Amino acid sequence: MKRKLKGKVLALAAAVLLIILSVFKIPRFINVGRLEKLGYSEEAITAIYQKGLRGEILKNSYYSDYLNKEVVKDSFRKQYLHLYAVCDDLNDDSFSLYEKLKSAKGYSDEELTKLYSSLKYDCLVPLMVFEKADVDAYIADVKAHPENGKDTLLLDNDYLHPYENVTEVAEPEKIDTYVSKKSSIGEYAPVKLAQIPTINATPDLYLESRGLEAFMALCTGARDNGSSIYAVAAYRSYDWQSEQHATYGGGSEADARVTRPGYADAQLGLSVSVVASENESVSLFKETKAYQWLLEHAHEYGFIQRFPEGKESVTGSAAVPNYFRYVGEELAGKIHESGLTFDEYYAMYIK
Repeated sequence: MKRKLKGKVLALAAAVLLIILSVFKIPRFINVGRLEKLGYSEEAITAIYQKGLRGEILKNSYYSDYLNKEVVKDSFRKQYLHLYAVCDDLNDDSFSLYEKLKSAKGYSDEELTKLYSSLKYDCLVPLMVFEKADVDAYIADVKAHPENGKDTLLLDNDYLHPYENVTEVAEPEKIDTYVSKKSSIGEYAPVKLAQIPTINATPDLYLESRGLEAFMALCTGARDNGSSIYAVAAYRSYDWQSEQHATYGGGSEADARVTRPGYADAQLGLSVSVVASENESVSLFKETKAYQWLLEHAHEYGFIQRFPEGKESVTGSAAVPNYFRYVGEELAGKIHESGLTFDEYYAMYIK
């Protein structure tokens, strides 16, 4: 009798154990098969289980070759699983931009996923400068110009909205002050203005002292490398800008021709327009050896090209190849390395 009872207990225990194993093993077996069917490798499936991603992946049928490759890495950011499924190149800058567009510009996760799945990073960064855009319209606009990419952003529509939702600059004397048609310094005038020696400029041009010292070094550096430059324009006062704007009637037509007073970068006294001694024509400046040297080395002296070609929709200004702004050597180096305009870099990393 005892043997029969013991046998029943063992059989019951075995049945319970089998049920337990079935509860855990069979669903896993089925889910592993589903993940394999999506295309995941054995290594990726192991990582998916370790990182607790199985449920979300299967629920949304997330898969991409990029996700399959990245999910096994320690650097994988599980909160951005949906982006890995629609992108093929993500990094810390991509994730930082995502969060900033969400918090600063008000884009939803759904809108951002659509943007990231449709456009490359270089065409997404300008959204930090623009007013919040209709996502579908912006994507269509960017894609209408196949040449758009790192150095070019041609758009048929205006997403900048000049002189709307303007920021008033609190400390315009700072070296990284951002002035644009979205950022005003009012009637600010730099205190320490000094005349540029005529060896490096046409007569009666002035710069703020920090910019002047750096510009003198820039001119010396250019000469030492066989590329002589000199300034033909520099500091422009609020009153000067007002007079220029009034010349065209002060209305919308004037806005199309001249930057409003208080919104002009030159009012800071940190910018110069230059020409090359080898060819003093502004229109032919891009063809000079001096121009190429400046593109490669101006940042070493603290200067950046403020209004580059191809980014007119971002800067809100026509391209001005011979206009260079002093921001300090450290910041100029970072902007140069990033490949961004000052507008984009400021919105991403300084603001």
